[in-house]
Amino acid sequence: MDVGRGCSNSRRIRHDRLKLPVAPESPLLNRILEQIHAQGAISFASLMAAALYDREHGFYERSSSNHSDYFTSVTVHPWLFGALLTRHLDDVWMALGKPRPFRVIEIAAGDGTLAYQITQRARGYPWYMDLEYIAIERSAVARMSARERVPTAQIFESIDAIDTGDSAAILSNELFDALPVRIVRRAGDSWVEMCVAWRDGGLVLVPQPADMSIEAYVRQFGSSLPIGGELEMREGVTELYVSIQDRAERWIMTSIDYGGLADEVHGPRFARGSLLSYREHRASENILADPGTVDLTAHVNFSELIEAGNGIGATTAYWGAQADFLASLGVGEHLPAFQAREGVSILDYAREREAVFQLVSPTDMGRFRVLVQTQGVPNGALKLLPAPLFDTERHNE
Repeated sequence: MDVGRGCSNSRRIRHDRLKLPVAPESPLLNRILEQIHAQGAISFASLMAAALYDREHGFYERSSSNHSDYFTSVTVHPWLFGALLTRHLDDVWMALGKPRPFRVIEIAAGDGTLAYQITQRARGYPWYMDLEYIAIERSAVARMSARERVPTAQIFESIDAIDTGDSAAILSNELFDALPVRIVRRAGDSWVEMCVAWRDGGLVLVPQPADMSIEAYVRQFGSSLPIGGELEMREGVTELYVSIQDRAERWIMTSIDYGGLADEVHGPRFARGSLLSYREHRASENILADPGTVDLTAHVNFSELIEAGNGIGATTAYWGAQADFLASLGVGEHLPAFQAREGVSILDYAREREAVFQLVSPTDMGRFRVLVQTQGVPNGALKLLPAPLFDTERHNE
């Protein structure tokens, strides 16, 4: 992934007086400072890529599971989210024409928790014997954990390592929010990129002229941002969709993440941007502190994902809230069925209710967005989708 093309190629920030600190406890910071010393200010995307994905010291390489720093829909219950997505995959399987094999490609599979849930629940479906589960995960440590958890899955570092097939179901749960982003500020009628430099013994953000890729992005998605506001421009989205297009002739992709359309995530509500760091479930706006020890994430511009899909001929079948998506898959059936079990205590039921609440509440993960895109699949082939939040026909034009 090519990140941070704009900063170091524009007006240079002088670092003649920069003395690299000797900090054995932070070798990643030393590497970042060496890069700044060599080429001048770097894009925030370059820092974020190193902080999250450095092969030795990146956040996602520190352990196979970082649930002490964050939790996801997959981790709030031992199997419920995976069971609901498996029901969605059954709908996808039928929409694809009941293919054999049934290839399911999960991008950013982490330690294999969701893969395990799905492959276990798939035993009750007619396509189980034809299931070919493929997990894509960038972190070597997480890939090792996924192999132990789901030995039947094929696990790769990159989607480009997968052979082309006739069809595929593609899943991503909180993939796009962790792709490296560049920080862009609206300065009157112009735009600047906020790049990372070293000043007075610390990392700081400094303005640099925006390059052509930024100018193109803000023309398409940044018109709602007020003057002085900042937005995040995500790297690698178009390239990922091209890779997906190369993996199968017919496919259905389901992306689950937090964010909104461009007018929301790049509008007055997020005028200061949405980029945050997370440690032990606590959010901070200090995004330059302690690279490699905190998670970095920004709201997803789903308008960009929709346009990237349209650009390769895909169709938007659904965009809406996770709560509505899970409701269409039967999440409302879970609590009555659980309560009817013999021996269920009040405490047991309370725990189950809390898990369901987290998945569907508009103040919790129910606010997450779900985007379903299709290629080579007839309109209306998917039967278990709720009514979308916008006119999908208009967005497919």
